[in-house]
Amino acid sequence: MARPNVTVLIDDQSFIVPGTEAGSITVGAMLSQQGLIMSLGNTAERKQGFIRLNNLQDLMERLTAKEGLGVHKGDNPGAGVPPQGVAGATGPRWPAGPTGQWQTEFWGAHNFLQYGGSLIVGGTGEEQNTSVMTAGSNVLHDKSLAIDVVFAATGGGGYDSLDASTVASVIANARKDCVAVVGDTKLGTDTSTTVPTGAVNDEFTICAFGSKYHLGINRTDQGIDGDSNLIRTNVAPDVAGCIARTDRLGDPWMSPAGFNRGQILDVVRLEKNPTEAQMDTLYDAKINPVVSFPGEGTMLFGDKTLKAETSTLSRINVSRLFIYLKKIIGSAARSKLFELNDFETRSSFVNAVTPVLARVKARRGLYDFRVVCDESNNTPNLIDSNQFIADIFIKPAKSINFIKITFTNKNTGDDLGNV
Repeated sequence: MARPNVTVLIDDQSFIVPGTEAGSITVGAMLSQQGLIMSLGNTAERKQGFIRLNNLQDLMERLTAKEGLGVHKGDNPGAGVPPQGVAGATGPRWPAGPTGQWQTEFWGAHNFLQYGGSLIVGGTGEEQNTSVMTAGSNVLHDKSLAIDVVFAATGGGGYDSLDASTVASVIANARKDCVAVVGDTKLGTDTSTTVPTGAVNDEFTICAFGSKYHLGINRTDQGIDGDSNLIRTNVAPDVAGCIARTDRLGDPWMSPAGFNRGQILDVVRLEKNPTEAQMDTLYDAKINPVVSFPGEGTMLFGDKTLKAETSTLSRINVSRLFIYLKKIIGSAARSKLFELNDFETRSSFVNAVTPVLARVKARRGLYDFRVVCDESNNTPNLIDSNQFIADIFIKPAKSINFIKITFTNKNTGDDLGNV
């Protein structure tokens, strides 16, 4: 017989949400085709095909909520047994972290939300869980959902979602009011890589090289990609997060790369840290490397889009400047629809647009600008065809990609005042 004793148990029901950067107005969008919406969404969200996450706490709370869940279309859970990755309706979901095929998408959402933006996770709607999607079938194609950057949680988790990266690029190209961040074809594992096949070579798509290893929710041995202690995820969500940080710290026309705004969060190590020669090769191919610098951190070290180098739209900050101006000035133009095309209307438009451009110039987004909206471009023929013409000429500010510093060795008696 056991001796008399007292047993004290600790039932740990605490759940600490990891810290994030301060909130940003940026709205990100992530493509979902592996069940994140099915697993973490309520009935209405599953039917509409998207989840709106306001912050990281919102995402984390969905892991422990006790509300009932739906199942993936076509799943047959059997006699009360939930399908893989879907918890029952009575207990908490996944307090130790995500499980099943949707965990890569979970970490993609998690990694973006660390930078302070809000996120829309979009699928196909009507409780579908398809492995292949198109821009037309994905709800993120709908411009009624305002977004600033779209990406796919590529790499890791036992599946290859490069097709989702391609769809992200196609969606951004079709919408033309946001940019897409896609991973390279080797998902940051090999510098002999290329831009994903099908990605649109324009100013709306950004390709990033890199995969990072980081800790899981319980910050211990939770791995999904061959390392028992760490989780590997592609850096596309982090690069999108750098855009959110840039909007918080500055303006859309600032570059999200570099030591000031391009720092990548929660990195234990990179899958592949490119050498200087490999960085040159990647950048020449319009692939922006994520690089770790000893003692300085890990950061996005490039700001190219897939646009041809012959255009200034080959840089992220210039592309996002034009997106910003199109949104603001486009709204001003809509107010002139069905008004009379005369001096008063044209002057009103110029007076509305000029302060916007002047503000952007004052905040270092433009070197100069000029607005023309008068009789010179609103000719009688155009007026008779019910057209209203405004020409806006701008000189966008450029980011620094190359710095040259020259040291000159002079003799002690040389006069440096006449150099």
